[in-house]
Amino acid sequence: MKDTSGLDAKQSVIICAPRETCILKALRQLKGKTFRWAYLGENVSRFIVVERQIGKTGERIEIGGKLQTIAESLRQPYIDYIGKLSVANNSLVWWASSLSEKNPLVSRTFLYACYVKLCQAILGSSREENLVFVAENKTIWQTILANLKNSPGYEIRHIEAPVCEIFSEIRGTLKLAALKVYFLTQTVYHLCLARPYRGKSIKELSHSEGVVLLQNWVDPRSFTPNGEYRDNFFGKLAHHLSHQGKKVVIIPQILLTVSYGQILKKISRQIDSFLLPESFLTVTDVCRLFLQTLFIKPGQKVYPAFAGIDITGLIAQDLTRDRWGAALPSNLLLYEAVGRWKKAGISFETTIYPYENQVWEKSYCLALRKFYPSVKIIGYQHTTVPKMYLNYFFSKGELHILPFPDKVITTGKYTDLLLKKSGYDPAKVICGGAIRYTSLLNKKLVPLKRDITKTIILVTPSSDRNETLELIWKVLKAFGDTKRYKVVLKFHPDCPYSYVAGDIGSLPENFTVSENPSDDLLLESHVLLYSSSTTSIEALALGVPIVHVESDFTIDRDNLADFPTSVRESVSTPDDIVKAAAKILKMDEKELSRKRQLWAEIVAEMFGPVDESTFDLFL
Repeated sequence: MKDTSGLDAKQSVIICAPRETCILKALRQLKGKTFRWAYLGENVSRFIVVERQIGKTGERIEIGGKLQTIAESLRQPYIDYIGKLSVANNSLVWWASSLSEKNPLVSRTFLYACYVKLCQAILGSSREENLVFVAENKTIWQTILANLKNSPGYEIRHIEAPVCEIFSEIRGTLKLAALKVYFLTQTVYHLCLARPYRGKSIKELSHSEGVVLLQNWVDPRSFTPNGEYRDNFFGKLAHHLSHQGKKVVIIPQILLTVSYGQILKKISRQIDSFLLPESFLTVTDVCRLFLQTLFIKPGQKVYPAFAGIDITGLIAQDLTRDRWGAALPSNLLLYEAVGRWKKAGISFETTIYPYENQVWEKSYCLALRKFYPSVKIIGYQHTTVPKMYLNYFFSKGELHILPFPDKVITTGKYTDLLLKKSGYDPAKVICGGAIRYTSLLNKKLVPLKRDITKTIILVTPSSDRNETLELIWKVLKAFGDTKRYKVVLKFHPDCPYSYVAGDIGSLPENFTVSENPSDDLLLESHVLLYSSSTTSIEALALGVPIVHVESDFTIDRDNLADFPTSVRESVSTPDDIVKAAAKILKMDEKELSRKRQLWAEIVAEMFGPVDESTFDLFL
């Protein structure tokens, strides 16, 4: 559908890309008419450029609250929709795909479907006005166009930039190809480094009794400054199992963002018994699966409608990304490695891993069920479970085929109840304790009386770059022009200030970036602002009021979304952030004390205590 020079319809809807030329075309077509606009995408850097370009010529639609409401309403229908696809496509490749996982950080199908429903809602409630939807990529605008084109009473138009689109697709294809080649070379390199440890594993684990495999993520944070290994996920579990007569063998999942060789050297010096899955693979395995994933069939030509909208294009994009990405072949290689363990004579009675119901876990479970049917599989739900982290949830219709551990041990009563209410088999869910957060449970409350003449607002962004940039952008709009508050920014180690400094620009005088630990900063803070950081729970444990800032661009993953609104303020716009902070600072000691009691109860509900009986659950 091509753009034209004029707009004759009473109400017109323009869909365009976030490019300067496309925005200029849209403004020329509108000929000075009033319009409202919305940005549909996750790239906050691009949004900021678009907002500056449009300026005051159009009114931006605040979509944050509406987007989250739509996402919540579609949450269970989407889980059930993917469940039906799981039953129809039950296979190793399906369970290793991002679509089956439903993780909003990986698969974009659900988010983009919410964008379409959002556009439909805006059209349904709009006044006599023109609308502009700035769609971040081709997949978004094509899906919106396909679902809005027959809307009665509107003239739907898309402003094309053919040359830009072609170059963008070429760049995207080249980038994916480069990533695929990088994965191939990097994986082969890792195999070469891991291969020498294969013989030791076979010698230690061939026909051994009482062996427990403990799978864990490993990066530089897994070692003390002195180089000593520390288990950030399972704490003293390995030590406890050893005292119970078990032989504990660590399966280190070395994160690819670090130097594999350096971490492997540290592991070999610190851990007596460990098993590297990649040490059992060959270069032939890697090349075979590399090519196999490239030529996997793209799936159905047409998929059933979801919530009344056509999402075939969204699903196709997810499956294409899987074919070119590293996750799918990595998961298939893990399945292959478990089969090689069996052939090499490796034996064990139990395997324990950090449970998040991700695709690698499903590949692992499928391999264990086939090659080690008698082995006990235990998943430990080691962190928080926001209800919009859809990977944790599944439909009842797919339960009989879902690759799943024998039991899942939770961090506390809240998650135990949540998982059981969501369809988990009650016999397979066991209430445990928060091994990762034992120090948090021993925190002392910050004194009630603090000097509010020097009000400190702490901001803790997440590990996601776009989410971080959005939070800082909103906080700058809220407090950048006032010296009433001191704003302290504590960035996540995976997304430091340097990653977003170029987009943010110079900070106001009342803003500072701190490298101090978040718990130290909370002791001095009056309010915490966050989007999805677990520091929100740490703040509640210390008795510090919190404000949750909703996203205008993606699905919220607030850890406290399921709790009463009285637990924390939840706002979206900069103006509302200011109001929420002011409201908190006006609380008297009596009201704050009452809230602290509620917060303490919530923390205790989410994170259960840890003692010897907690570790016994893994036996």
